[in-house]
Amino acid sequence: MNPNSRMWFYGLPTPLSDEQSVELVEIMEAFISQWKAHGAQLAASYRWIGKQFLIIAVDEGQQQATGCSIDKSVHLLQEFGAKHGVDFFNRMLVHTQTNDGFISYTTTELKSAIANGVVNGETLVMNTTAQTLKESGSGTLPLKDSWAARFL
Repeated sequence: MNPNSRMWFYGLPTPLSDEQSVELVEIMEAFISQWKAHGAQLAASYRWIGKQFLIIAVDEGQQQATGCSIDKSVHLLQEFGAKHGVDFFNRMLVHTQTNDGFISYTTTELKSAIANGVVNGETLVMNTTAQTLKESGSGTLPLKDSWAARFL
């Protein structure tokens, strides 16, 4: 994908089950292959990471995503979430990287983890606010450089 592609990050507090993950991948494959804006096919892709993080990207240099087309992706994830009791839209979660994967914290839990020395400014977190693939970089950044730095 073009590094300037627009992206949306969706994170879950815990990974999906194998069955749920397979279902989501099937849904995303079908959705991306038919995703359109004003009748024009979007140059879109997705990445499903660790059964917990979904990144959707659109190369708007080819065709811009419209409000209606973006709403379709949101509704798709809302429907999946309602069916499986998961929430892709909790923007207050902080996903910290560990040797074994990721631990997701609410802001209250993050404050406690910082106070207890489990998490610090150098702890890598998912870059959940990047607007483009280029801006997302490797996908993580130090907590001190993220939106959640205010909790340090």
